[in-house]
Amino acid sequence: MDDEELSRRYSIYKENFTHKQSQKFFEAHKKEEWFIDKYHPVESLVYREELIKRKQKMYEEFIEKLKQGEYDNVNFDEVEKSNESTEETNTEKKEENETNGNMDTEVNDEEKKNISEAEVSKINRLFIKSIPPNVKRKELIEMCSSFEGFDYLAISDPNPQKKFHRLGWIVFKEGTNIKEAYEKFNNAKIDDFVFHLAYHQTLPTRSKTVPEIFSTMNRLKYDLEQARNLAITLDKEVGLDEFESNGCEVLQEKINEFNNNEEYDEIKKIKKELDLYIEYLHRVHLFCYYNATEAESTEDYDRKCPVLYRQLPKTPVTQTSTTENGSPEKEVVETKDKICERIDNKINLRMNRPKNSEDIEKIGGRNVENEIDKFAARNVNKVDEGKYRCKLCSKLFKGELFVKKHIKSKHTESIEPIKLEVDFFNNYAQDIQKITGVFPTSMNQNPMGLNMGLNNSMRMMMPQMMNQNMPWIVPTMVPPMGLGGVSVMPMKRNGNYMGGNFYRGTTRGSLNRKPLTSIKKDDKKYPKDPREIRSYVDLDAPVEGDMDISYD
Repeated sequence: MDDEELSRRYSIYKENFTHKQSQKFFEAHKKEEWFIDKYHPVESLVYREELIKRKQKMYEEFIEKLKQGEYDNVNFDEVEKSNESTEETNTEKKEENETNGNMDTEVNDEEKKNISEAEVSKINRLFIKSIPPNVKRKELIEMCSSFEGFDYLAISDPNPQKKFHRLGWIVFKEGTNIKEAYEKFNNAKIDDFVFHLAYHQTLPTRSKTVPEIFSTMNRLKYDLEQARNLAITLDKEVGLDEFESNGCEVLQEKINEFNNNEEYDEIKKIKKELDLYIEYLHRVHLFCYYNATEAESTEDYDRKCPVLYRQLPKTPVTQTSTTENGSPEKEVVETKDKICERIDNKINLRMNRPKNSEDIEKIGGRNVENEIDKFAARNVNKVDEGKYRCKLCSKLFKGELFVKKHIKSKHTESIEPIKLEVDFFNNYAQDIQKITGVFPTSMNQNPMGLNMGLNNSMRMMMPQMMNQNMPWIVPTMVPPMGLGGVSVMPMKRNGNYMGGNFYRGTTRGSLNRKPLTSIKKDDKKYPKDPREIRSYVDLDAPVEGDMDISYD
């Protein structure tokens, strides 16, 4: 097999593994409140309707600001800095880091959080530091709505590394006495859990850059078409296409103004149009285009999405260059291609939701008909040759096929929960930001097998954890490329690496065949065998050397 065939098989294996991880994660968390609030086809409808109303309100605010000209100067190009300015900023950052590093931890946390009365009067949000996964959103809303001036509750996605706890923001209407609300809700209890609040303070604007490939003409045209289609799709989900301004088409008037400007060249007109659509996706739909990340509130968006700017195109560099030895050295462009591929895949999945059962199964979802057939097959009992009984009502039939048809037509009350769970799982499978992997049920264990999003890496487990009655441990993990499907890591015993991928000085089934001698024996990244002999003294062994024994 050549490298392309191996890579193709590995990608299929990795995709199947991710689907299995998703199924195990669903079974482990489908009864938890945060999972029900986010994905349940019935329980999540109330919150979805509330979110749609908020997006419609943000849309009206965006149109007003657009007509006032507040978005005329939107520009996501990286600002070119001179060498002097970059040196000044670097020295400033160093001084800030030094001062922050020298700060003593003896300073009381309460003193850091103290803010003036004038600042409190301007705040209309309270920050919930931690929301446990078993607390219902409905209970929180009931608690917050008891205070006059409550607007809405925003909750972030759960953090697997923090025991699936979430962050929250209680948003009040303008003019609400925020200090009185803080005193009422701080240290409040829901199911024996005490909530700790703080005044929400606006985070400083963070900025990052995307590779310069996003500044090329071909990529700009592609992003413009994709951002426009994405805006149209999200408008239809929220119902903005039925408004008088007809959703994102309101941007066309502003775009025509830019196109009629003779000072703008073609690339600048494309950038202006693209930047307007990116800003529209941010302000209305809370979608970060260059990160392919979607939030459910402005508070959560500001927390996890920095402002992404396009790097300025650099001078073109040849694809190959020569090293000192004269051998050609290829330019590393794989990372940029992977970033584009990851963003395009997530946006494409967000725009084109699977409609039929075949497309749903391709992304790891479940087929309704297949699940019903499995349920019917489990409830058929063969009594004798030519006699089959329905386990649900004990009725006899001459053939197995007749029993299955009977279950599908007469026991619809048992079929409905199956359809509901399939919709439940498919809602989770179609989420482009879903958490996959199996996590420990014990709060003292570190999460294993974590896979955030679509294209992130998975952690390897220690071999000694295999098959030890731990339901949250996956028996096989995704191997890194080049290890030939063997997933067990080498263990150190008596100072030597043994087992796993390493056998007689080479990697068994490896593409690269890395010799064992290339691994440092004191390498800390490999786990040690817990059964390793640490010290041993044989008390019955004969004593070495001459020894005089006196029998007197």
